[in-house]
This record gives sequence, structure tokens and C-alpha cells, in this order.
Amino acid sequence: MLRGQILELLAQFGHEETQEEAIRRFNAFLNDRSTPLLPADIRKAAYIAVMQNVTTSDKYGYESLLRIFRETDLSQEKVRILSSIALSPDSSIVREALDFSLSSEVRNQDAVFVLRGISREARETAWLWLKEKWEFIWKKWGSGILTARSITAVASPFSSEKKADEIQEFFSTRLQPSIERTVNQSIEQIRIRAHCVKHVQQQNGLVELLQFLCKPLPKPTRAS
Repeated sequence: MLRGQILELLAQFGHEETQEEAIRRFNAFLNDRSTPLLPADIRKAAYIAVMQNVTTSDKYGYESLLRIFRETDLSQEKVRILSSIALSPDSSIVREALDFSLSSEVRNQDAVFVLRGISREARETAWLWLKEKWEFIWKKWGSGILTARSITAVASPFSSEKKADEIQEFFSTRLQPSIERTVNQSIEQIRIRAHCVKHVQQQNGLVELLQFLCKPLPKPTRAS
């Protein structure tokens, strides 16, 4: 389990060797679903690596994942795919994945896995999508827990007062008793994060230290 989680992080953060090996194993898996090269515990890492290389002009990886999704009867495999397909750096692909989550091919209770799989870079895309699709989502899921989970998944990860105000304004005319607590909690979490960010920025030298620590390590030189 730990191995899979580490590989998922490496794939998502763009570690070149991890992505190359993951894609190689994914292609082997496409040709032979029983190949030992891609066991279940590292399969999501391969899916993430594939999606990291998907763009509007090259959708092969995305379409391949949808093919696996449609062919498998295993709910766990479907969840792995759903939680990966929105991890493309291309916002158009992210929106396509989000639209797919609302299609008849995805069980209502599984749609949230796509939303939870949104990357930090795609938060704004997901928020714009949620606003555009809100009426449809409300009609589809109503006042149930699925609507609340979609709000939490999309809204909570933000970390600025400006975004908290924007989300509060959007829901001010759409607030229903069934989602009021969820909306308020999401806004509160955003404001807490915004306060933490502001506090860190005010610490002399701390930002520079964090930036230094986040720099990639230089590649070791080989002895001649």
C-alpha cells in the first residue's frame, strides 16, 4: 500500500523516470489485463502518470482509461480510474472528465471520486464547472449527501479570503437547509487556510526557507 502511495505522488509531481516506467507498464496492461507488470496496488500510479501526459491534442491515455472503465466489472477498478481521469494538466480534459462524472455511465455515489481527484492546479476549473452545472447537479442529486460531498470536494481546498467571499456570494442565493452546514464549513476551512497562508508570509525568511527546501536536488555526478 505504501509503495503505491509513494509512486502515485511521484507520478503526480512529474518524476520523469516514474512516469516513463508507469506508462510502459500501462501499455503492457492494455495489451494483457493479466500481466504481472501492473498489479492492483500500483495501478493507480500508472493511471495518474498516463493522465499527466494527456492533452486535448493527444487523448489516447484518457480514452484508454475510459475503455478499461467500460470493460471492467470491478467497482474498485472503476474507482481507481475515476479518481485519476481529472489529473490532466489540460483544463479542457479536466472539464471533460467532470462531465463524464455526471453521465449515466457513472454511478451517482461514485461521481465524487472524480471531484476528489482534482489537482491543486485544476481547482479553479472545477469551481467554474460546479457553478455552471449547479442547476443540473441540484436536479440530479437534490438535497442528498452527494450534493454536499461535491461542494466539499470542490470548494474546501481553496486558501484565499477572496475565494471564500466568492463562494459565499454564489451560494447566498442558492442556499438550502440541507447544504447550509456544508457550505459554511467549506467557507470556514478556506478562511482558516487563508489565515495560515498570511501568517506564513509574514514570517521573515520562512518563505525563502520553504522555497529552498522545495527545490529539486541536483543529480549526482558519476565518478569517472
